[in-house]
Amino acid sequence: MGGVIRLASGSSVLAAAVITAGIYLGNAGNSRQVSYVAPKLVPIEAETSILGDQPPTNPPAAVILPVPFTAQAPLGDWAAKQHTCEEASLAMVDRYLRGDHSGSHIDPRTAEAAINQITAWKPAVDLTPAEVGQLAQKHLGWAYEVLPADRLHMKQQLALGRPLIVGVRTHGLGNPNYPGYRTHYEQPGWSVSHYLVVVGYDQSDTYVLNDPGITVGHGYHITFDQLIHAIDDLDQAYPSLDLGHVFLVLSPPPSDATS
Repeated sequence: MGGVIRLASGSSVLAAAVITAGIYLGNAGNSRQVSYVAPKLVPIEAETSILGDQPPTNPPAAVILPVPFTAQAPLGDWAAKQHTCEEASLAMVDRYLRGDHSGSHIDPRTAEAAINQITAWKPAVDLTPAEVGQLAQKHLGWAYEVLPADRLHMKQQLALGRPLIVGVRTHGLGNPNYPGYRTHYEQPGWSVSHYLVVVGYDQSDTYVLNDPGITVGHGYHITFDQLIHAIDDLDQAYPSLDLGHVFLVLSPPPSDATS
């Protein structure tokens, strides 16, 4: 789509028009090349009724979806945007599901407008994954599902072309680019609750993030164990947000299915 994220309430005009999603080229094992193209968007709650579009029992060796990126402070006003990781994560996924498969940075002013609109919709400063899904359903027109954050579920959903929205604690990610990572490791006020988008995985059990919490968060690689640690870290430090090892996916509602 063009340079504007369509954020009108209930808007799902492009949801059913779908479009090949991600492409990954790499080496699996010693020599076999992996070429993977994600399918059209599969409506949530309709997976088992669409022949050939069920979550794969054996997911591809590697999937990387070209989800566009924005930091949660696209204009650099980090002090005013300390609690907008949910908004940035939703903006990235919403834009991707509506057809932006550029994998590039979203125009900062476009991203800022999207983030500000979603902020106006938030019922609270910090949301659980289910509450983020409810917001996306009410205002963006997507169906949502909260699923167990194990390897199989994560890979299955990515193979269906669905980016994963995951709640973590920042320093639990092991990313030294976070402020205070070395001097204030996991101290309150430095390591905080956070949302990011998992956009893929490779054959070495490494997952690829679009992390809006830092300007260099585009395409950050993390091991599965480190990602689970970051989820655990959130659950222990923020029990009010604790839904266990889970992630959120968005997709068109069943009524948007195409034959």
